[in-house]
Amino acid sequence: MSKLIRAAILSSAAFAFVAGTASAQDNEPGELSYINCDAGFGIIFPSAPMTRDISYTTNTGAIVPARQFYLERGADRLMVTVARFNYGPPIDEAAMDHAAATLSASGELRYQAAGAYDPGFPGRQLNIFPSPDRQLRASVYMMDHKLYIIEALAAPGDFEALQFEQSVTMVDSMGVDYDQNPPDPIHRLTCRAQYFRR
Repeated sequence: MSKLIRAAILSSAAFAFVAGTASAQDNEPGELSYINCDAGFGIIFPSAPMTRDISYTTNTGAIVPARQFYLERGADRLMVTVARFNYGPPIDEAAMDHAAATLSASGELRYQAAGAYDPGFPGRQLNIFPSPDRQLRASVYMMDHKLYIIEALAAPGDFEALQFEQSVTMVDSMGVDYDQNPPDPIHRLTCRAQYFRR
């Protein structure tokens, strides 16, 4: 994800980074509205998301377990899909390409680029128009055998959708953000698999 875009969006979500110390920094309630360290992400949902378990078909044809975290309002949808791979490398570029291609098939692809979450953690970013009045902003990442598909479907230019898609923070099982920029402190989120008001 573009560091410049991510920094601009997240600054409005009250991220506070303190430079010059090597100790871990915990999040304050309010920076992200949903944090799930088991699933490996935090994000800004405008209200409490629903969850459902699904089966995800990978690029190899294998079927793996996945969970979707989603919020639907009329034709709008904000969703994170986390598919757990039980085989292969921790980061599988072909699996990410497959997910991006599947998303691209849903409408007119107006933008697609490689967009790393952080060096060593590649990703894909897409901007798709299923119809002239619907914009799908999407990102695909993979870390530690987990494939992440972030989708924000809304009217073109919708701020909540943009904020949602750009606010995703990828964490390990202890809540430590994969996006580390020494000498900044380690950013650790407080693990809580629930929604809380910002």
